[in-house]
Amino acid sequence: MRLPEFKLPVGKKRPPEDSVELRAWVLVSVLVGEVAVLISGYFDLATGILVPLLTVVDLPARKDVSYSLVSGLILISVGAVLSTSLWYGLFIVAFLVCALGALVQIQFSEARERTSAEVSRSRGLARGLVLPGFLAVVAVGVLFFSLMPQRQSINLAMMPTSAFQELRDKFSRDIQNPYYPEERGDPFSQPPQNISPDSYHGFNPYMDLRSRGRLSDDIVMKVRSEAPVPYRGVAFDAYNGKGWETSFEEEDLETLTSDDPRFDLFGSNNMESLQGLTREVAQVFYVEQESANVIFGAYRPETVFFPTSSISVGPYGSLRAPYPIPEGSTYSVISQVPASTPDQLRAAGNSYPEDLVEQYTALPPTGLYPRPRQRADQRNKQPLRRRRQDERVSQDGVPLRPLYTAPAHRHGRCRVLPLRRERGYCEQFSSSLAVMARSLGIPARVTTGYVSGEYNPFTGLYEVKASDAHAWVEVYFPGYGWSTFDPTPGFDSTPWQYEAAGNVQGGKVFGFLAERAGEAFSPALAATGTLMRGVARLDPASIIVAGALFGGIALLIIYSRRYVNRRRNTSSPQRSISIKVSDTRIYSRYRKITAALEEAGIAREPQETPEEYARRAAKRLEAPELARLGEIYLYTRFRDAVPVELAEEFDRLEPVAFRAIERQNEAAPAGR
Repeated sequence: MRLPEFKLPVGKKRPPEDSVELRAWVLVSVLVGEVAVLISGYFDLATGILVPLLTVVDLPARKDVSYSLVSGLILISVGAVLSTSLWYGLFIVAFLVCALGALVQIQFSEARERTSAEVSRSRGLARGLVLPGFLAVVAVGVLFFSLMPQRQSINLAMMPTSAFQELRDKFSRDIQNPYYPEERGDPFSQPPQNISPDSYHGFNPYMDLRSRGRLSDDIVMKVRSEAPVPYRGVAFDAYNGKGWETSFEEEDLETLTSDDPRFDLFGSNNMESLQGLTREVAQVFYVEQESANVIFGAYRPETVFFPTSSISVGPYGSLRAPYPIPEGSTYSVISQVPASTPDQLRAAGNSYPEDLVEQYTALPPTGLYPRPRQRADQRNKQPLRRRRQDERVSQDGVPLRPLYTAPAHRHGRCRVLPLRRERGYCEQFSSSLAVMARSLGIPARVTTGYVSGEYNPFTGLYEVKASDAHAWVEVYFPGYGWSTFDPTPGFDSTPWQYEAAGNVQGGKVFGFLAERAGEAFSPALAATGTLMRGVARLDPASIIVAGALFGGIALLIIYSRRYVNRRRNTSSPQRSISIKVSDTRIYSRYRKITAALEEAGIAREPQETPEEYARRAAKRLEAPELARLGEIYLYTRFRDAVPVELAEEFDRLEPVAFRAIERQNEAAPAGR
């Protein structure tokens, strides 16, 4: 039995593109994608110059630039993965505009190949095709992005870090904060320092409760986290009435070395043992502003990916780098976050280890005021559930930014505050809770770090500002270890109830856009309100300003309408391609000409083609130019598009044909 033979169709190889405009659009699209990847920080300067230069040299020689356009799309997608800033949206906008322009030019090029005619430039390209297409793609893209789930989990096998730095020499393991001068001697015996707006004063070997200042809203780092948990930095265990400090010496810190960026903390002597239920949380930190050498991460860190050969571990699981962490650095931390439930903690009892009681319940002889102790006795009589009733917590589990003020310190000593008052800084509220817990014999310590920050649904990152620095309390529960409590009003005091953020982006996207729009327009709205109030008070200056604004708007509207009307009245240039629908008029007009020829006795023979019929009719009518009518008809009949030149030629020949037929009809009786 003979099997049938199958032949695959062989496509015709496309000729090289010769459209300069098309190659220009594609070239710019590819360059935008390349620049978007090259500025991510993973490439050196030589690569950043050489790659675009080779692209400019190579693209004019490409035979099919459509593949180059796909390469640009791949590059812009890779850049989106590497980017951590919302400014990357400018690259997406630029690529989208250039790609739409290239697609339109591709359509023009294909139409030119079909019609074998030259295609003229279209002045309305951007306004008529590119701009509407851009707006449509953006609208559909935002809609689909808001409905798509966003993956929160992180690939633990490939945790990102920045460029590795080999460091074998011994380094100072003490905290190094470039925003605060190093204190000589006892810092609490000297006047307090003002808080730097760029760095929290709790990121030091001590935290002076007498310090005053305001942190800025500048973004200091961006974090990709599987859950909105706080980023722990420094833990303090010694309270002296004026502030907190660490009781251990620099020699008590343990140095870990590694030949690669990975540091496993399982074998560290300074890591506190895991107790109770935990859940794994991975976090990636992108440093946007130079910071202290504190390595942040959720408690308790288990594995660290940091770009150096050495790090140090403190007795409380706090991590330190060998140098202040510069801007542009990237590191990752995998932690086992305590996940014990409130019911489990209530049943934990009070059988504390003696060493913990001795270390974490110590108080200065004159540093405890009677009122916090009385308040502690009152709160100790209340069940845990009732103590949480007055705490304001956001609905999605992300802490709200507190609105509170701090009283001035007196006589060189900072008072701890009763928790029922909402006046004070976070470190004062935390100190109050820690002191009250210690006064009851409960081990407690104060910890500083950052709250999770604001989630950006477009980048998938939490944007952490300097003002997101925070202080909270860690309390020890027998059998469950250290758990976090946050007494500051506006924050969630039970982080064990944090859950992974929902992966549907709809509400997050539109909420994020609404908040950003409010921030952008709020100054203008505030200025408008001030101006209107001034007009209502008949303030002369406000009336003059309002009149000038309204007059300017009126003039703008008037002259805009005049400009639009003038543009409408101006004859617009004809398009170089007539679409197929408009060609039906040529069919009907051609049939009218042939019907008139038949009435004049010049009928088409069955064996004649339209060209032959037109040539015979032109010879009979003594009008040689009419021979083109048959060619124009066939071109219109069997092509997808007709050049404007042919349509204009048909318009010119149509009256010539009718005049010739009329002459033929007038001459027919005399000829017989």
